[in-house]
Amino acid sequence: MMLGQLYKPKGLALETAQAVLEVQDPRACNVAVGCSNACLYCYVSKATHQPRSVCRVVRLPKKPPVELVKHQLKRYWEFHWGVEGVFLCFLTDPFLRQVRESTRDLIELLVARGARVATLSKLEIPYNHAVRQGMTIVSLDDAFAKQWEPNTTKPNDRLTALQLAKDDFDNYVWLSMEPYPPSAIHKQRIEDLLEELNFVDLIVFGKWNYDARARTEEARIEYAEKVMVLRDFCKSHNIRLHVKSETLRFIGQRR
Repeated sequence: MMLGQLYKPKGLALETAQAVLEVQDPRACNVAVGCSNACLYCYVSKATHQPRSVCRVVRLPKKPPVELVKHQLKRYWEFHWGVEGVFLCFLTDPFLRQVRESTRDLIELLVARGARVATLSKLEIPYNHAVRQGMTIVSLDDAFAKQWEPNTTKPNDRLTALQLAKDDFDNYVWLSMEPYPPSAIHKQRIEDLLEELNFVDLIVFGKWNYDARARTEEARIEYAEKVMVLRDFCKSHNIRLHVKSETLRFIGQRR
């Protein structure tokens, strides 16, 4: 994987990209690596084998991603390859101050070339009909956000942005409820959170990781119950639901 270029995601990243984009052979692009959102549950440290402090420093590609991807797309055409969809991003927030302009330039290029684009952020979303805009919201509690997501937009502001995109621009909007905390970490009723999210097109749900409190028998039972609630809720509101495979394995279920 080259920073700022298209690549084939693998494992859980591939699973997410396929679910969100609804294509079998998606690509992804990291417009940077590292994220100043400073979420304490961030997986980038694990993925890059770097200390958490290093992962909070945003490292940019040597050239703008739009230039790198434009060169790649030229080669794709020469070999008659197509790009069905592109996910932005797995190793940074695509709308950090340092990268938001390069992200928008890249989106314009990809959309112009006929690719479906999905973004995931805790800061902002582009109001573009060709983009599947996603926000991560695992709680609407400001105290939780202040502790676990200190440099992000407040959860209720993220919710408002998603609602605006849906109501005023008729955009496809999706929600990442991952990593969802067990009650041992944060007590809340998932039903109350879902009632505020009944307008989204897709929910991706995944368990909390890298914490022993999310691996107990109590947590397993709790996640199984939450998946049942999610399935009923999404069915009744005509919302697509994707429960991550590792969460299903944890609760002893199959897709």
